[in-house]
Amino acid sequence: MTETSDTRPILVAYDGSPESEAAVRAAASLFPGRRLVVTSVWEPGLAMAIAPAYEPTGIGYMQPSMADVSAVDQAQHDRAAASAVAGAALARELGATAEPYPVPDASDIARTLAALAGEIGAEAIVVGSRGLGSVKARLLGSTSSGVLHHTGLPVVVVRASG
Repeated sequence: MTETSDTRPILVAYDGSPESEAAVRAAASLFPGRRLVVTSVWEPGLAMAIAPAYEPTGIGYMQPSMADVSAVDQAQHDRAAASAVAGAALARELGATAEPYPVPDASDIARTLAALAGEIGAEAIVVGSRGLGSVKARLLGSTSSGVLHHTGLPVVVVRASG
């Protein structure tokens, strides 16, 4: 059975921030009766990514142990899972049908969201925007801009009021 455009899910990015809460609220309002897939992305290998590679005194830094890497990965996964559950609960409080869907980051968050939307057959993607401004967005990256760049789906970018 092929899903029609009015039965395909809406992917909503949620990380617990006010901006992502606004995205969940907008998705529930803009897509009534649609299943919302609320996702939170976690970054495997974060402990290794943030470990310093060079120490100027020559003494050197200790690299994290595999146990440390595993513990950080598990903590990141657990946080993403809890965030996705909280976002789905918020959507259900607003009357939506919603399911949590935490995912590991494959390359960067924007590409991960675009790929996930394709995997689940999403009709659209809803993301919050922090409004970093052009300089910070260039330095830190803009997830909403990246999602727009990496998908052909409609993308709703929501700013938190306040």
